[in-house]
Amino acid sequence: MKILVLPQEDANPYQRLLYSEMRQLGVRAEYLGRLTPSHTLNLALLPAELVYRRLAGWQVVHLHWVFGFALTGSGRIRAQRRLSQVWFAVILHCIRMLGVRLVWTAHNVLPHTAVFADDVAARRRLVASCDLVIAHSEAALAELDGIAATPRRAAVIPHGPFVPSRPGASLRVPGQDGVREILLFGKIQAYKGAETLVRAFLARPAWVRARLTIAGECPDPCIRSVLTELARSGGDDISLRLERVPDREVTSLLEAADVVALPFERVTTSGSAMLAMCHGRPLIVPDLPALGSLPGNAVFRYDRSIPGLTAALAQAASVDADVLAKMSSAALAYAGRHNWADIAAETRDQIAGVLTRCD
Repeated sequence: MKILVLPQEDANPYQRLLYSEMRQLGVRAEYLGRLTPSHTLNLALLPAELVYRRLAGWQVVHLHWVFGFALTGSGRIRAQRRLSQVWFAVILHCIRMLGVRLVWTAHNVLPHTAVFADDVAARRRLVASCDLVIAHSEAALAELDGIAATPRRAAVIPHGPFVPSRPGASLRVPGQDGVREILLFGKIQAYKGAETLVRAFLARPAWVRARLTIAGECPDPCIRSVLTELARSGGDDISLRLERVPDREVTSLLEAADVVALPFERVTTSGSAMLAMCHGRPLIVPDLPALGSLPGNAVFRYDRSIPGLTAALAQAASVDADVLAKMSSAALAYAGRHNWADIAAETRDQIAGVLTRCD
């Protein structure tokens, strides 16, 4: 089986982990759009590259995220987003006309930041063009139904773990110190709810002994400014590290935390949740459908309100150490049920089914 992949591999390790296992199963996977150093030129050359690859026997395009179709300047100029959307439609048409099968893994029902002029319409066109849509949960498929983007064929394959650099069993058990360390980790974007988390933390009762750390790249200057101003009100109890955390430091950062807070405003899949649970960290999460499959004995849930989040923070800061230890064990057990070898095998089998059915 020969699979062409879009977009190019980026900082998210999902593609690297998936395809390294698929290659062990005899699958050949290569990235599209890497002919030149120019992103714009690579996009322009994509139809020609698809023709060449099809003649060379490649049968499948596996798409993950659509941000790679955004032309330079799309974030600022709406006309560029319209042009990006037109070119995206052209690429989808080329794939169909060449007889190449299109598989999309729906990491997000909609992009977290605008890619096209009308992201909903672009999603509908994408799903209509797909021979297979892979979701990480039934909730994601329900959300696609909600925007009138129902796949002809779909499969649910769970998200794999982003494993720690040291075995989870060797990491510090959370809750051993007096002051609870709360962590929000990952790229800081609007949907991550970092501002909400700080406001909820500042509203905590005086008896709550906790510190809050927010760590991760924050490309939006407005979010950075708001977080910096709010953090001043918390004094030494709030620490901001608004920069990319090197991979080698991730395990140490998570090990220092007692609880990881993920106050998403919206989400389809969370690699951050799996990463935290692989490190044995209990979670604080909102009651979003996409997070409903997380084990109740490893998470503190709240009702998506700031008071609800404040109450969850207070609960996480006040439960006994043995409670956090049991939640840590439950998190590790849950993460251990998902492995990339099984995920790769299921992905290969689902794609093979598409090729068999279509041919």
